[in-house]
Amino acid sequence: MRKVVAERMTKSAQEIPVVTQNVKIDVTDLMAFRKKVNNELGVKYSLNDYILKATAKALRNNRHILVSIDGDKIIKRAHVNIGMAALDDGLIVPVLKDADKMGLDEISRTAKDLAERARTNKLGMDEYKGSTFSISNLGMFGVETFDPIINQPDSGILGVCAVQDELVMDEEGNISKRQFMRISFTFDHRLIDGATAAKFELAIRELLENPMQILL
Repeated sequence: MRKVVAERMTKSAQEIPVVTQNVKIDVTDLMAFRKKVNNELGVKYSLNDYILKATAKALRNNRHILVSIDGDKIIKRAHVNIGMAALDDGLIVPVLKDADKMGLDEISRTAKDLAERARTNKLGMDEYKGSTFSISNLGMFGVETFDPIINQPDSGILGVCAVQDELVMDEEGNISKRQFMRISFTFDHRLIDGATAAKFELAIRELLENPMQILL
């Protein structure tokens, strides 16, 4: 498996001219919203569940991110299939098919099931094929920022970093503690321009900073 991973990562790094853009997101309200929902409904939605849902919604509204290149042809992808990069004994990327059509509860259940079966090598072949976008979440390991490698044939991958506390001063000079998270969007510059990528990142930020919009 490590040999296959090495071949795929080398191929991606050699063939794709990449750019990585980093955006800082205030997730204070999202963290509070998640805690309230979990307590009131007796569920255990993770922060990653909300990130998956927000990204799927942002992709649905920014379909120019869902493209691939095949020789001299550009292919527009019809489905929002999110590959979840999970680093264990090898780089296995289970795919959340048609994630934009799922509610938060279905995303949470499906993501947990895929991740668990990826760890135990019980995924079917079709469950790690067909991604049109990927997410790599290293936030739980305290990673502050990183440049993920694109999972071909996708045109981009989103790196999710750790949530950190910061002191913020408002216009009146009052200081408060807020929670911030960075996302790192690495994209194929042959297919996506910087401004286009920035609009996509801002769409994700808008959703994560206004968590009710994620569910609407």
